[in-house]
Amino acid sequence: MRKPLFAVAATLALLAGCVTINVYFPAAAAQKAADQVISNIMGPASGSSAPAPASSTPPPSSGVSDPSQQQPLAMRVLDALIPTASAAEPPANLDVQTPAIEAIEARMRSRFHATLKGLFESGAVGLTHNGDVAMRDASKVPLAQRAQATQAVAAENTDRADLYKQIAIANGHPEWAQRMRESFATQWISRAHSGWYYQDASGTWQRK
Repeated sequence: MRKPLFAVAATLALLAGCVTINVYFPAAAAQKAADQVISNIMGPASGSSAPAPASSTPPPSSGVSDPSQQQPLAMRVLDALIPTASAAEPPANLDVQTPAIEAIEARMRSRFHATLKGLFESGAVGLTHNGDVAMRDASKVPLAQRAQATQAVAAENTDRADLYKQIAIANGHPEWAQRMRESFATQWISRAHSGWYYQDASGTWQRK
């Protein structure tokens, strides 16, 4: 009797050693975070409304006082050896309120209202498909202001790259920086005003 039990325990231990907990990128939370940050920079989207309050009704009871007692012994041992799947699940919300992120937001907000908004509206600059800003038609900018416009675009792209990086770092996953950039790229274009230019996936300029 002892040999089968020992074999089961050894097998479960081997499985536990082979399991790698993968942390998946929280795409929905990233888009929500991007929308929040962009709203802080550009202002709320027109027609936006407050989210509906969450229901206070508790979920129905399953009638089982301790679900773990319904599991076979082998499954309970495996659960003890291997971290639960919830440990691999990403957070429902991403932290975008660190001092570093807020400082970047403040610079971007000031730059947007002072310079970039007018450049977007004139068609001089547009949103790229990779989450940056690019000069689309310099002739739309008076010659005396072109150097300032070029500097604003360069400073904006530096801050955007740092923003994506800082959000990833704030949430404990620096490797998410590129995925955050992709989420922001989608939301920047989604929040663009009518008449602004943006790039499609092939890099071709489109007018919203």
